[in-house]
Amino acid sequence: MSLRRPAQRLTRPSRAAHRKRYAPMIGLAVAAALAAPLARANPPRPDTSAWKCRLCVFYTGAKAKVEAGAIYADGADFASGRYSGIDHNGAYLQAGGKGRWRTREGAYGSFEADHLGLPSRHVAVMAGQEGRYRVQVTYQGQPFRQYEDTETPYRSAAGEALVLPGGWVTANSTQGMTTLRSSLESVRIESDRRTVTLSGNYFTSSVWTLFGTLSHSERTGTGAAGAGFLTEAVQLPEPIDYATNDVHAGALWADAGASVRIAYEGSWFDDKIDQLLFQNPYQPLVPGSTSGLLSLAPDNNLQQASVSGEVTLPLWSGVLTYLASVGRLAETGPFVPGSTLTSDPVSLSGSLPGDIGLTHYALALALRPAARLDLRGRATYDGHDDHVAVLAIPYIVTDTLPGGIAVTPRYGEDRVRLTGSADYRLLRWVRFGVGGNYGHTHYAPGQVLTSMSELRAWGEATVTPIAAVSVTVKGGSSRRDASRFNAAALPPGENPLLLAFDYAPRDREFLRVRGTWAIDARFAWSLQGSAATDAYRRSQFGLSDGRQRELSSTLTFSPGKPWSVYLEGSYEHLEASQYGLQLPASVAWQERDAEYFWSAGTGGTWTLSARWHFKADYIHARSRSDTGVQSVGLLQAFPQDGTTLDTVKVDADYRCSPALSLRMRYQRDHFGSSDWALQSVYPDTIPMLLALGAQPYRYTVDSVALSFIYRL
Repeated sequence: MSLRRPAQRLTRPSRAAHRKRYAPMIGLAVAAALAAPLARANPPRPDTSAWKCRLCVFYTGAKAKVEAGAIYADGADFASGRYSGIDHNGAYLQAGGKGRWRTREGAYGSFEADHLGLPSRHVAVMAGQEGRYRVQVTYQGQPFRQYEDTETPYRSAAGEALVLPGGWVTANSTQGMTTLRSSLESVRIESDRRTVTLSGNYFTSSVWTLFGTLSHSERTGTGAAGAGFLTEAVQLPEPIDYATNDVHAGALWADAGASVRIAYEGSWFDDKIDQLLFQNPYQPLVPGSTSGLLSLAPDNNLQQASVSGEVTLPLWSGVLTYLASVGRLAETGPFVPGSTLTSDPVSLSGSLPGDIGLTHYALALALRPAARLDLRGRATYDGHDDHVAVLAIPYIVTDTLPGGIAVTPRYGEDRVRLTGSADYRLLRWVRFGVGGNYGHTHYAPGQVLTSMSELRAWGEATVTPIAAVSVTVKGGSSRRDASRFNAAALPPGENPLLLAFDYAPRDREFLRVRGTWAIDARFAWSLQGSAATDAYRRSQFGLSDGRQRELSSTLTFSPGKPWSVYLEGSYEHLEASQYGLQLPASVAWQERDAEYFWSAGTGGTWTLSARWHFKADYIHARSRSDTGVQSVGLLQAFPQDGTTLDTVKVDADYRCSPALSLRMRYQRDHFGSSDWALQSVYPDTIPMLLALGAQPYRYTVDSVALSFIYRL
């Protein structure tokens, strides 16, 4: 007898048992499947406390460097120091520096100063707190030196007047002015502009920023102006004294997918000299015409409000950019008398209430419907609403003879411009692009044209057969058409047979080619050229055609850290033709102008050791202008104009210690020019022109600079 456990009956579990047994595992699987996309969309943030970024470390602490030394110039004059202010022989202070500081709490500041010993000095100081505010103050000096060798018999008198010296002898020509030579005094045609700007930003939150800029600019000095008495002309030393104040302020809201910018701009121009009265040096053609009067730039102001921003679209990586602005341009300035003749009845009182409304709307869209296709489009509208009252003003020709009635010109217009382009990457190494724009302008009544339109189309291809070589070709054409010419709207004295170049019907074709070749890690070469041709098909007189050709190339060689060199050159040719008619014999003539520009340069850097660093550059540039007039089969060539420039710069830096460096520079500038309109024209050279005697620029300047740089 055996004792065994009875055999159990094997039966399939019921569905309920399955559900009960596997329900927890199924629930976990479903939960994991549903959580996987969410986990991918919102992955847990990693612990970045131990991460280190060597490329984005914020500097903390303070450091600065200051430079002090001297520049000595030999051969300097107004022409050589036109924008730098080094306008005479002698020594100049070389001073400047820059520095910055930042704390771990996010406070920061910086300063920068250049050319402190020259009129072209620049100073900028900035301070702020990261995420809270930023404030910056800048000063910029801008000298303009034009002519130093000019002379004039005019003296500045009290008020806004130029007078001739006592005992002046009037005559019908400069040769008859017997006291002219003894009355000449040197006058410099120069001016200085000084601009101070205060700007800042205040970050009220992570999405809101307030910004503002205040700017004040002044310009004082003496310029050159022309005036005349019918057939007799004078060149005057015109006083310059005006100021401009600008305001720009607003708020910016920016989030991940959109931004809005609201801004206000205001600009006020104040000319402290409204008019210039000057004595007549000639024998008056009309009895009593002993003086002339010029109206200078009137006071004016511009005020404008705008809203702009962009929106990121959920489709095709689209970005929509918008801008809308409205403004008002106003001019205020007293009318000057129509004539200085006390017997003339022409008299104007008050001022022209200049008032032009400005409207601008713009909408741009960028889309990428496919990985290889980019689409861009832009539409803009500009409106000028002329609210100035139409005035009929009697005028005087050259302050001598009554000329009739002049009607104030109109400036109202509506301009629409549409632009679009498409870029498609056909293959990895081929990319195509097409585009174009259409513009239409409708002019308010009373202007020379009723409407004008221009259509421009272009195509572009970029081929990159290998990574080191890239070639881009772009070409296209445009056509500009204008409505019927309204000769009655021309200002008095203008030729109704001429069409101004900026709105005359024109056909243009252009082509641009650019290529780059990285020969290896040391060599790189680029070559680019362009050509354009213009044809003014409806211009019977005036500009008839023009063309432009340009070619430039650059070669760089950098074998390693110790040294590198470059070589570059360029060529440009401009040519234009115009037709005219000589009256009263009705003799047709043609003028042809051609201008040529060449330039070449070379240079490089060389680090001799840890202490010595050298840099050298040489530039040679030339230009030439040819003008010829052909009439009745005969060609008359004007004297040839041209310029030549040679500049050599050699810099040497010596590191005396980690904190102290010595910087040395030698520079030689040679410039020569020929201009037949100025060449040998002195105050008494031309009988009917009392000139200032300005001569073409010529100079050779050698300058040596030595300065010490100390790093704090």
